[in-house]
Amino acid sequence: MRHDHYFKDVSHLCTIDVYRVLELFGVTDPAIAHAIKKLLMPGDRGAGKDEEQDIREAIDSLTRALVMRDEDRKK
Repeated sequence: MRHDHYFKDVSHLCTIDVYRVLELFGVTDPAIAHAIKKLLMPGDRGAGKDEEQDIREAIDSLTRALVMRDEDRKK
C-alpha cells in the first residue's frame, strides 16, 4: 500500500483522542502539536472560538515552530 506510514494499528484501542494521534505519529514539537489539535476540530472544541480563530492560532503556532527552528540553527 502506498504511504503505509499514514496508517497506524489502533485495534487495541476502543477510542482515540488527539493526544493518542500525536503519540502514534511521533509529534514531539509542542507548537506543532498545538496547531494539530486546533486543526482537527477548528471552531468545534467548546472553547468559544470560531473556526477562523482556531485556524489563525494554528498558523501562529506553526510560525513559532519555524522561528524556534531558526533560533536553534543559529546556536
